[in-house]
Amino acid sequence: MILSQRIATELLPFIARNVKSKSNVIIACSGGADSTALSIIMSKIVHEYPLNIKLIYINHNIRDEEIINKEKTYVSNLASLLNFDYSFSDIKRNEFNTIHKGSIENTLRVLRYDKLTINAQKFSSNVILTGHTATDNAETILFNIVRGTGLKGIEGINKKLIKKTDSKNMQILRPLLGIQRITTENICSENNIVPMTDSSNKDLRFTRNRIRNKIIPELNKINPKTIDAINKLSGIVKNNNKSNQEYIDHFFCKLISKKGLSTTINDLIVFRILPDSIRSELIRRIMSNKSVKKQFSMEHIRKIDKLLCSYGNKHYDLPDGYKFTKEYNIARFEKKINIKI
Repeated sequence: MILSQRIATELLPFIARNVKSKSNVIIACSGGADSTALSIIMSKIVHEYPLNIKLIYINHNIRDEEIINKEKTYVSNLASLLNFDYSFSDIKRNEFNTIHKGSIENTLRVLRYDKLTINAQKFSSNVILTGHTATDNAETILFNIVRGTGLKGIEGINKKLIKKTDSKNMQILRPLLGIQRITTENICSENNIVPMTDSSNKDLRFTRNRIRNKIIPELNKINPKTIDAINKLSGIVKNNNKSNQEYIDHFFCKLISKKGLSTTINDLIVFRILPDSIRSELIRRIMSNKSVKKQFSMEHIRKIDKLLCSYGNKHYDLPDGYKFTKEYNIARFEKKINIKI
């Protein structure tokens, strides 16, 4: 078991920096190779750095009940094998229908993290580990590019993310983000564990599956190290965005104010002379705290930027009841309020 122990040793410093010893931690485990490998690695880490771990299976309710039960049983047995706790949560049909506005993939992702957060709170934990890999990161970046994205989308998946909740902040950590899926498969193999295979991963109705099963194999024919190349680009963009952050912070404070449901750009003369990338990030940040952000695309940013840099009064309706209005030297983003009589 040389590989899994080596990866555990490499990841221990990251875990120790972000999680206090003897803390309660949950792992999102679907039964696939990535989350299974993460569970195996953490079982080795806890021998050196004590943690209380629970595996959580989230049922998305989009497949046959027989398959779901097999996955639940698999994750439960894996937890027992590794001496971890186990629990599961079901995403109800009505929960899906209530928030579903964009893609199925995005809706399920939002609900999945909501369920994981609830389970973490029940376990008195503020740490969620997921099995995202470098392969997932490359797929996400390609997905963002195809959908239409700015530099932020090319950053891909964050290794560490803070999710704000009503009671306390939740840490979402992706320890495996530096390794590829082939490595997680090898970790399972050397530990004589056969992970579950999700048949829905081959369903080409989902954009990510088309990227995974069609586009990346074709790119690998051009460059066998496509995944490495995309992740290298991701790192470059993250560093570039980080260096730009100081300018974005400065101009956000200087030009933008907020009152109630309205956010205003107070000086369009200064705004127009800023670089394109800075303007785009300022617009993105304006929308980042609004519910509309889940439906807010790069196309909206381009449209708003074009209107901001043009002359005359302009208006533009945005998703989820928000509207953009430009008058003279100011521009306003605000929620339309429907008054029922």
